[in-house]
Amino acid sequence: MSSLASPRPSRAPGAAARGGRRRPWARAALVQLGWALLTLWVISVIVFAGTNIRPPQDVARQALGHTVTPAQLQAFVHANGLDRPAPVRYASWLGDYVRGDWGTSVITKRPVRADVLPRLWRSLLLAVLALGVSVVASLALGVFMARRRGRRSDLAASIPLVLVSALPEFVVGVVLTTVFAVYLKWLPVDSTALEYGTFQDQAKAYVLPVATLAIVVIPYVARVARSAIGDGLRAPYTRAATLRGLRPRTILHDYAIRNASVPILNAIAINFVYLLGGVIVVENVFGFPGIGQLLVEAIGRADMITVQAVALVLGALVVATSIVTDLLVIYFTPRLRGRGA
Repeated sequence: MSSLASPRPSRAPGAAARGGRRRPWARAALVQLGWALLTLWVISVIVFAGTNIRPPQDVARQALGHTVTPAQLQAFVHANGLDRPAPVRYASWLGDYVRGDWGTSVITKRPVRADVLPRLWRSLLLAVLALGVSVVASLALGVFMARRRGRRSDLAASIPLVLVSALPEFVVGVVLTTVFAVYLKWLPVDSTALEYGTFQDQAKAYVLPVATLAIVVIPYVARVARSAIGDGLRAPYTRAATLRGLRPRTILHDYAIRNASVPILNAIAINFVYLLGGVIVVENVFGFPGIGQLLVEAIGRADMITVQAVALVLGALVVATSIVTDLLVIYFTPRLRGRGA
């Protein structure tokens, strides 16, 4: 009977290979997640240590005023747990933060989360809009210069990009405000309408901050795109595709741009992280009610609970951006996909 029994069907080689690749992918994802959690923990330790350097009595005096009595100071310190050891306070703060309780500001007496989240969404929308505008403009400029590398038109486009890249955000913001808000009066000078204006007023309030951040980002991404796409257009596989009679648009998109996607993605990711930091300057230039302005205000009034929450949120966004970028790089690199790295 055993000799007549049909043998157990074996897995196809391709299926076995695909099955074998799942484990490296899962292992790589777990490794990335582990490093992300470790990085966030280190950030939390640094943030907590940096915001708890001052003695508890100074924190209480900042919250209650300089005319407070010693008894009131001691009562405030005890009520807020500032007399506990630092490791105990850190563990309590981090545990509450992970559970969604970000504490209550000793300055404003308001829950920190209620103040941070609305401003966080505005800042994220500002950064995403600026990134979208800059990516479209950068790719268009990159393709234009890559196809004309070495010509006068390439040089004519490269010189303004170099000049703009040397300007800090606040200079670009002041110039745009002077031209479009003061002289032309097309746009508002600041972004305070986001808190009380109509939808049209709120849309206008985004224009100048988005334009400022986009202009600052475009030069770097455009130059990276020019170099990467230019190398792709002159690669042997691109010349072979041209000899086979493929359309120029197909060669550009399927060969040059796709093979140049990894350095372009890295440049975009670096600049998105830069945008998260750049919003702090731009928001204060335009009075934009975002998380950057909240961070500056909290530091100015020594609201350390709010500073801790904002700093950890920004750290988490940077770590998440890094993970997403790594996954996109793996997706656009078949060699890495095959290794599951």
